[in-house]
Amino acid sequence: MASVERTRGRVPSRFFSRCALLMLAMVLIAFPFTYFGPIVSGSRQFAPVYHIHGLLFFGWIALFAWQTHLVATGRTARHREWGLAGIAISALMLPLGVILAIEAIQRRTAEGNQHPFDNTLYNVIDITSFAVLMIASISAVTRHFEWHRRFTFGAAIVLVGPAISRWFFNPWFVTIPQLSPLSDMAPNLTADAFLIALVVHDRRTLGRIHPATLWLCFTLVPIHVVTPFLAATDWWRGLAQFITKLG
Repeated sequence: MASVERTRGRVPSRFFSRCALLMLAMVLIAFPFTYFGPIVSGSRQFAPVYHIHGLLFFGWIALFAWQTHLVATGRTARHREWGLAGIAISALMLPLGVILAIEAIQRRTAEGNQHPFDNTLYNVIDITSFAVLMIASISAVTRHFEWHRRFTFGAAIVLVGPAISRWFFNPWFVTIPQLSPLSDMAPNLTADAFLIALVVHDRRTLGRIHPATLWLCFTLVPIHVVTPFLAATDWWRGLAQFITKLG
């Protein structure tokens, strides 16, 4: 009976809750010099949309950690109650992500950047990936619990990658050399390391790699590897300008 329950994912597991706490910690330590520090020191002023986006971003990660804790402690009813909050936050994050991406294009253009759309591809990929994974997660929540939790896990990875980029592209205690495209893909691939842990978890608890885990591995990792090669191409720059003009 225990093995059947384990296969169905009904045995509380600490894996997802521990990973969620680690993700939360990684996000929190990624922003002291680019967000928290400037706010405290007053060295930089942020538009209100940045504060709203930051609040929702941290709120989503914190809620993800709380939700996985509820499942790990067997409080699935409370987990479902909080699920509506997660859906609402996710829905609000998408348009705000688009707004900030457009604002970043305008800022780079004003600064005289000759290729203001290059980094926009990362925004498009992140927003699209997060949206697709959350829609899949919500669709699977009632009848396919293991798919649901893995799709949400993947959505969290998509958010952690951009946070980790602060480690690579801003001054920390050490300077990390910029070796494009390796340094460009490094933040997302660092976050993708959670997929390795998920594969190991699946093998130990299910005796196989769950199809949702395979789907995440064969989707997110290739996308994160290819994106830096496409971001600076004439194809993307032309497409981005075309889309911007339509908007």
